[in-house]
Amino acid sequence: MTSKRLAHYLALAIVVLLPLYYLRFNIGGLPTNFIEILIGLLLVLTLGSYQRLSLPNAWPIGLIVVGVVLASFFALDTRVAFGIVKGWFVIPIIYYSCVTTIFPPNQRQVFIKPALISLVLVSLYAIGQRFGLIPLLSYQLPEATQYLDQGRAVGFFESPNFLAMYLVPLTLVTGGYLVLTKNFRWLAWLVLPLVAIVLSQSQAGWLAIGAGLVWLCLWRSSTSLAPSRVKLIGVGVGTAVLLLALWKWADDSARLLIWQNAWQMVKDHPLLGIGPGQFQANFLLLGDQSGQFAAVLPYALHPHNLFLNVYLSTGLLGLIGSVWFLAGLGKEFFRNAARSPLALAATSALVAVLVHGLFDSTIFKNDLAIIFWLLVFLVSNGYKESNANRA
Repeated sequence: MTSKRLAHYLALAIVVLLPLYYLRFNIGGLPTNFIEILIGLLLVLTLGSYQRLSLPNAWPIGLIVVGVVLASFFALDTRVAFGIVKGWFVIPIIYYSCVTTIFPPNQRQVFIKPALISLVLVSLYAIGQRFGLIPLLSYQLPEATQYLDQGRAVGFFESPNFLAMYLVPLTLVTGGYLVLTKNFRWLAWLVLPLVAIVLSQSQAGWLAIGAGLVWLCLWRSSTSLAPSRVKLIGVGVGTAVLLLALWKWADDSARLLIWQNAWQMVKDHPLLGIGPGQFQANFLLLGDQSGQFAAVLPYALHPHNLFLNVYLSTGLLGLIGSVWFLAGLGKEFFRNAARSPLALAATSALVAVLVHGLFDSTIFKNDLAIIFWLLVFLVSNGYKESNANRA
């Protein structure tokens, strides 16, 4: 097998094996995990086979990376901060660069099958675990025990919310593509992730998958992406539902306290932010550690909002880079989605990630960051697909 074919298959295998990033170990004193090793090998194979790396949107990505590195230098715990820079920023971007180099637009639909396999495996594990057929793994203890006691599925993860954040975008990109290309023979398998998402009892996950489905339905019926009355009404209704959801979750006193303190951190650190993985430590500095504050502290691991997390983790530079990057993704959507079912399906998944991000940090985790960059890669697919290119 040539190194090019090996790189091709390894890139696909990483999608299937994503939850195995929990297999952690040290190499020469440097903490790493199984997926990082695979992506390092993918990088070597890609450079050896292609003698180059492609990185679309390099300028906004560069701003994000510079922002998070600067913020990490001034973090309360620089070791944790730079570990996150490696695992949540650099490694996923390397994967994005490798797959962009390896797979031309007319081959990118091949990621649908490994995404479906990953969905089925993770969902079966979560469902079996929820009904007592599969025990918790050692790294899940003791946090996940309380959720299983509440009747919530967790799968390979420490919380039901992580399970939903993993399943929702992959379900949308896979299901959306299969429906849009009328490839129904694999569609029944998606019952499993839908059941697992229901069992997670993640209300934000339910809202996110609903938002992705609405987006898909709004744009799938026409070859033109020009606004129409129906689309505008649909967007308006969807916005109203999101605002109602925001109002409902803001009424949760714990979440509101976390948001208020996150905004205070933004005001205290408007340029550099606080660095990645530093939210709980900075949260401690803002309260009296008694009453409601003490009760909320264990849940204040992050701001429970993707956009606040981006600002606090990467500073103003990273925020500017993120807005610039998202604007570029919007341009890719309008360029590609009318002719590419894959791009349209991936965009619906990204919409779900952003909607879910109103209530959680949907890309600040090893596996979730790789899923995000995979979706970005698929949105940029401008190839006009035919029946011959179905999954």
